[in-house]
Amino acid sequence: MMKPLISVIIPVYKAELHLPACVDSVLSQTYQNIEIILVDDGSPDACPEICDEYAALDSRIRVIHKENRGLSSARNAGIDVATGDYIAFLDSDDLWSPVFLERLYSALQKTEADFAVCLFRRFSGDPPEIAHVPADAETLSREDAFECLFNLRNENMVVAPNKLYRRGLFKTIRYPEGQLHEDEAVIHHIIGEAEHVAWVDEELYLYRQTPGSITSGKFNIRRLDETKAKEDRIAYFESIARTDLADRTRVVYLSNLMRLYRTVRYELEDRNDSNRICDELHARFTEIYEKKLVADKSLLFQIRCCLFKYTPKTYSAFEYYRLERKLKNDQKDFS
Repeated sequence: MMKPLISVIIPVYKAELHLPACVDSVLSQTYQNIEIILVDDGSPDACPEICDEYAALDSRIRVIHKENRGLSSARNAGIDVATGDYIAFLDSDDLWSPVFLERLYSALQKTEADFAVCLFRRFSGDPPEIAHVPADAETLSREDAFECLFNLRNENMVVAPNKLYRRGLFKTIRYPEGQLHEDEAVIHHIIGEAEHVAWVDEELYLYRQTPGSITSGKFNIRRLDETKAKEDRIAYFESIARTDLADRTRVVYLSNLMRLYRTVRYELEDRNDSNRICDELHARFTEIYEKKLVADKSLLFQIRCCLFKYTPKTYSAFEYYRLERKLKNDQKDFS
């Protein structure tokens, strides 16, 4: 009996050096009933030709050429034409283990979950060799999955390319176009549509860290999109009458705003822009802080918030100094 079709959506933009390895990692999957949708997002390099060459070699590969509108737009274009029973996403400079689809599909079958999650490993340069030890899938309830957004599993729960989804989850859900942190803006909606989630404790997705990228380099103004994702999450939890989760998200949001304030003040070279953005971040913080918070009553957190609200520059300087001291002490411990 033939296994269900899986649609693999790969947005492609300025990735000519890594695109072949990315596509090859999908073609070499042990799970072979796939369609690969390469979405050329108006890439100005050799990517369009590479996509067409792969499509000519393998009938399972389809290519969409479109104007550049960003990662979310490319993913959405792929979702719109996908015909598989399941959907997976992979960014064009990253890789999957050969057993990625097989493991996650098996996890979905065993747990009857709506999507499966695996771990990922960052790398730069040559891909690392990973010894795979099959792990039994853990079944998470919707409540368990929401809890992952507040604990150490958050990073793996949020990103998109380490998952296999039942296609029905995307009946109404799409990624926000023109926005960074698009994964973080969508994951709570996806969890809300799922009855169960399968957690696979294996590193099956390899995430390439590229020097100078928006998320890994020095501060870029687009990193402020992180605040939009948190605001959307708060609004979503309130819309489903989960004020407890909305309040907990506000606590995380306050910490993010304080961190972004420090980053902007010390890393953004244009002082006019720095002052303007810092004022905006402080105004957002004040608006959220003045609402009742029930999720974190720790004295230290309240002191930090109070200090930031009334003397943000003093707080920022203190935190920056404290973190530098901690880094130096950590370096001494390893020397």
